[in-house]
Amino acid sequence: MMDGKDASENENQAHEGVEDVAVDVPGFGSLKITDVRDLTFETVEEAEKFYFAYSAAVGFGCRRDDKGESKGRIRWRQWVCSKEGSRDRKYLEANGLGRTPRKQTRVNCAARFRINYNDTSGVYVVKKFDPEHNHELATGNHIAFVRAHCHVGTESLALTNTMTRVSIRPCHTYEYMVEQAGGYSAVGFTIKNLYNKLDQQ
Repeated sequence: MMDGKDASENENQAHEGVEDVAVDVPGFGSLKITDVRDLTFETVEEAEKFYFAYSAAVGFGCRRDDKGESKGRIRWRQWVCSKEGSRDRKYLEANGLGRTPRKQTRVNCAARFRINYNDTSGVYVVKKFDPEHNHELATGNHIAFVRAHCHVGTESLALTNTMTRVSIRPCHTYEYMVEQAGGYSAVGFTIKNLYNKLDQQ
């Protein structure tokens, strides 16, 4: 049977193990959790770019949350996992409307990233970084289909518009792009993403 001291040492070792796991974040290199907490950013946009890249590398989607402003400057900004919170009950029930309730996608995940502006240094510092998720993370080729990371680029959109003008349907253009890229995951977006982008033009 372990005494209190041994149990405490084991807890510390387990915590240190998580801290020591490095994640390769495109554009930012290999980072451990302790490295992330030491980061500084010149702008809010730079911090957002980092967290979106980090979330893609780890395998989850993220979105903007609250922010605080004063005298024309964003004093703090927070981003959360896309599964943070929970959907209102009324959106999960049919209520005799004759349609299937929307699937529950939010599971109160507590993962978040917050920066605060430091007046002394003139940069944004990491105030809060919770890396733990209460749900499965996407891995490998599935990361490309996480909603927050699906992106229809300008070249893909231009190709689709050109093909449409010569009577080639977007779905056929999409299949062509899949074949050229080497698979659905390599394209980086779904056919639904493409149609949504076309509707936004």
